[in-house]
Amino acid sequence: MMSGIKMCIIDDVRTVIDGIMKKIAWSEHGIEVIGTAANGEEGLELIRSKQPHIILTDIRMPMRSGIDMIRELQEEEGEPVKVIFFSGYSDFAYAQESIRLGAFDYLLKPFTIQQVVDVVLRAKEEIEAERMEQLDRLELEQQVRESLPYLRQEYLRLFIRHDESLERTDEKWEVLGIDLWKNGFVTMCVQMDSLSDHKSLMSHWEAELCRFAVQNILEETIKKQTKGVVFREHLDQYVVLLNTYDAMDIYDLAEKCRDNVLRYAKQYISLGIGSFVEEISEISLSYEQAKTALSYQFYFGGGCVISYSDIQSDGSITPQYALEKETELLYCLRSGNWKGTSVLLDSIFEECLRYPTPPEPEAVTNLFFGLVFSMYRVIAEKVDEEQRKWLDERLKQIKKGHYQSTEELQQDVKEFGRTSCEWMQKRQNNDYSQLIQQAKSYVNNRLGSDLSVQECSNVVHLSPSYFSSLFKKHTGMTFMQYVTWARMERAKELLLEGRQVQDITYELGYKDRPYFTELFKKHAGLTPTEFRGKYEATE
Repeated sequence: MMSGIKMCIIDDVRTVIDGIMKKIAWSEHGIEVIGTAANGEEGLELIRSKQPHIILTDIRMPMRSGIDMIRELQEEEGEPVKVIFFSGYSDFAYAQESIRLGAFDYLLKPFTIQQVVDVVLRAKEEIEAERMEQLDRLELEQQVRESLPYLRQEYLRLFIRHDESLERTDEKWEVLGIDLWKNGFVTMCVQMDSLSDHKSLMSHWEAELCRFAVQNILEETIKKQTKGVVFREHLDQYVVLLNTYDAMDIYDLAEKCRDNVLRYAKQYISLGIGSFVEEISEISLSYEQAKTALSYQFYFGGGCVISYSDIQSDGSITPQYALEKETELLYCLRSGNWKGTSVLLDSIFEECLRYPTPPEPEAVTNLFFGLVFSMYRVIAEKVDEEQRKWLDERLKQIKKGHYQSTEELQQDVKEFGRTSCEWMQKRQNNDYSQLIQQAKSYVNNRLGSDLSVQECSNVVHLSPSYFSSLFKKHTGMTFMQYVTWARMERAKELLLEGRQVQDITYELGYKDRPYFTELFKKHAGLTPTEFRGKYEATE
């Protein structure tokens, strides 16, 4: 079986290595970085032990230059590799030497990340093309038989991605046992929906049995109606390449595949159908269309059959929502208003998905990532370290966009908003509690003065109306009710200390003793004299 693309990076400047490794998601391009080295000696050891397909190396390095390193490697037997040199303008003579050594390309420092990506992907594409050509040079029949399942799998995976002429397929198809007519094709992409949900409950062996059963049922279903091949594309994805004819209903066949898999394997699958193409050289187009159609499972959920002809548009649909809604949403988020946040998110979801032909799923995911990032910016600086880590992880997850349905995306976005609102509400409650405590302390220190809402609201820097509302919400009393309550509680203390009622009346800001007595009795159920008599010590 042909392995994936392996790459190593060799440079004596650590920041160059770190930049190339950390700023580029190589795994998303199908490339594995198998190691790095800081000089030519280490580079030779790394290359000999790991056998990379692509080498990124500086020219000038300690102990051994990149040129000397590659020259020595060429004297040894081994698989050819794609060497990409990079160095400064002053090393142009070395650049000429690297060309003579058969370097794939040469980058001048300083280079951009995009330049590195572009040249590596060109090298990868050439390697894949060379791998296709290797099938033309298979010589040992025994090796072919032993490797046939793997060779067939790898060949088909490359075949659907690269245009190939009719002349080049005859011998390969015969060797690999691909029984197809040479014209009239449709490609289908198949996703196992339910396996991912139950994977944690299954052993590896049980999961693999499920995959084998699904592939077998697909093959048997197709064989009853036409010629076709089924092969695994990813862990839980398959590609079906089949021949078709005028009277054949591909959509009906896809539904039979789905129904049979559910009936016999108890597994849900979704299928994307590409357009009919006449020539072998057009199969890659049908495959890309099938892949696009399957991505629209994002809208329809699991167990669906989607034809590219049903979802293709002129490309002009750009999902969007009113900017005013985002502004309102962020206001609600800042104040911890989950009810308002939830309503606005639902409205935005509905507005973005209202189109007769849905936009591309990736466009919708990107749009909502932008919305969530705006939410993130509002609250990230207002939370603690653990909460910030949670936000960062959720933001990364949404950015990846690996969602099988709009419901999953909406759930994650709403969970992000709900949790953020809870934190903001808790933070606000803590802040408001501190303000109310500050106001109460101010009152308790000035019980004898003529206190007012205006005066106290100025102390905590709030408007009188908002202060009054907030004070009652947190204490259950109006401001003036609290002032009276605090004065009466202080009066109790002074009475038990033996102070005279008349003195207490004036000290607490009352000018009329009968009025004070009336307020005290209403508060304590006893007159001041009765209260003192009840609690004072007796001989």
